[in-house]
Amino acid sequence: MLIGPLDTTPIDVPIVQPTDSSCLLRLPCCPQSAGFARKLVRSALTAWSAPELDDVAALLVTELVANAAKHTGCTRIAVAVRRQSSSVRVGVRDSSGELPALMAPAHEAESGYGLGLVAALAQRWGVECAPRGKWVWFELRVEAT
Repeated sequence: MLIGPLDTTPIDVPIVQPTDSSCLLRLPCCPQSAGFARKLVRSALTAWSAPELDDVAALLVTELVANAAKHTGCTRIAVAVRRQSSSVRVGVRDSSGELPALMAPAHEAESGYGLGLVAALAQRWGVECAPRGKWVWFELRVEAT
């Protein structure tokens, strides 16, 4: 269980129910929060019968949490997962007003690929400004059964 750097409260990842249309988890803004974000996303995808999205969604939410932890200087983030008619939207909110930039990483760089992965693997992605920060989100299409 993760205990945040500014908090002594353990983090419990909610179990998403099939009847839920969305879920939200507030986390410390640190790299270790990526594991809790993945658990939330996997719980939602299992509940919503979309396990085919599990690996890609887990990778992409990890990238968004890592970007928030590395680049924003925030202390808390929020991770939201929302079921839509033919897709699932995952977003990470941080308190920074600085918008992320999709850039080509330097030759043989070990980092800088995160948003490129999001752009390549997601059906859609984007950034929405919020009153105190922003949401960086991606959508994955749910296969019709």
